[in-house]
Amino acid sequence: MKIAIQRTGGFAGLQEELASVDTAQLPPAEARRIEELVENAGFFGLPTALGGEITGADLFQLRITVTDGARRHTVEFPDHESPELAPLRALVRSLAP
Repeated sequence: MKIAIQRTGGFAGLQEELASVDTAQLPPAEARRIEELVENAGFFGLPTALGGEITGADLFQLRITVTDGARRHTVEFPDHESPELAPLRALVRSLAP
């Protein structure tokens, strides 16, 4: 399973990759923990946009893309919202090089 997190927006219209993790490259216990978070969040069933429209020029949007075999899904949401994805976002950030 591959997981990538990007952040876009702000005044300058930034686009940066915050984290990228391939669970095949992780120890089995860490890989299982990430994969369970993805499944427990129901990630592949989430809509592609969460949290409504961004209403400020200085706000950031996060984009999480998960690829698992033939399945690939992307979810975008304001950086300050989406509590159901916060644990996954924090875990991926902590594991990214």
